[in-house]
Amino acid sequence: MQLLAIAPPLLRKYKPELNILGVYPQSYGGPLSYILLTRPRDQALSFAEELVKLGMIPKNIVIDPIQKIEGVEISYDFTSVRGLLITSANGVAYLPADLIGSNLPTFCVGKATTRAALKRGLMAQHLAATAQGLCNVLSAQVPQGPLLHLRGTHTSLDFEVYFCDTPVGVQNLITYRQTTQELGFETYKLLRGTNPIVLPVFSARTARLLCELDLNWALHTCVVISEEVADPCRAAGFGKVIVSAEPTAGSMLGALTPFLVAKGS
Repeated sequence: MQLLAIAPPLLRKYKPELNILGVYPQSYGGPLSYILLTRPRDQALSFAEELVKLGMIPKNIVIDPIQKIEGVEISYDFTSVRGLLITSANGVAYLPADLIGSNLPTFCVGKATTRAALKRGLMAQHLAATAQGLCNVLSAQVPQGPLLHLRGTHTSLDFEVYFCDTPVGVQNLITYRQTTQELGFETYKLLRGTNPIVLPVFSARTARLLCELDLNWALHTCVVISEEVADPCRAAGFGKVIVSAEPTAGSMLGALTPFLVAKGS
């Protein structure tokens, strides 16, 4: 378990801000919830920064990734590709070198992913907030192909299979892998203790990996990014499952805000 090793620089960089009640969130008197971030390390650290900006005390943020993201070696002839599909930030982070600055039409899921793709020299468009939403738009627009979906070894929706035998031609290209990692001893100890823990869950695979663990989730709360992610959490017996209003990191932060304020004694 990593108890937010970046806490000191965060505290130097961000000053606590008054909330709408005109007081600092940590001044209410009661204990704040622990928030356990199991996202891949870089994404977890970035999200932790946003939590601290909102007033979360860094020592109450626990980072213990259940997945590790690693690039894979690829060999691919991109000369015939007419467009790209990118459905996660990892697709941009592990963009093949031959595609950087290529200005290829790129159809993205999520505004943040779209901005990152633009910075890497792609002609990126934000078409949908979810993978299924992107499928719906592509089915309606039928862009010129072939299209290449840059993805990991695990994906919530296989675009190549989805568009098989349709006018939209899509091929998969795996550019990174998601490797499962064991949670640390201290994390297990925390989850088996008597303090309620809040777990933001951003993907269906993370939800499945967590719910397969030999743990009693009845005391804990998960805040999930979509109904698809909520289903395995409900089945695993989480005490409370809160679904983000929108499938975005910003909306997830909004759903977590009540847990950033200590309760009055």
